[in-house]
Amino acid sequence: MLYLIALIIPPLALLLAGKPFQAILSAIIWILAWVLAIFGAGFIMWLILAVWAIMVVRDRNTRRMMEDIRSDDIKDRFQ
Repeated sequence: MLYLIALIIPPLALLLAGKPFQAILSAIIWILAWVLAIFGAGFIMWLILAVWAIMVVRDRNTRRMMEDIRSDDIKDRFQ
């Protein structure tokens, strides 16, 4: 679900992923992309923002999996 949000509204996905400062920077660039969409350059900027947001969401999911693996490993050692 967060990947879909990252494609459509990248700043919101960054905010939901727990990156508020990146979300603010992304929102500024996203607004600029909408303004520049009149001249055709906005699509490229939106695409870069979407890829950035997807990478952040993927990193968040990977970190969660690693923490789960670590916590399961620690629980197994002490049982």
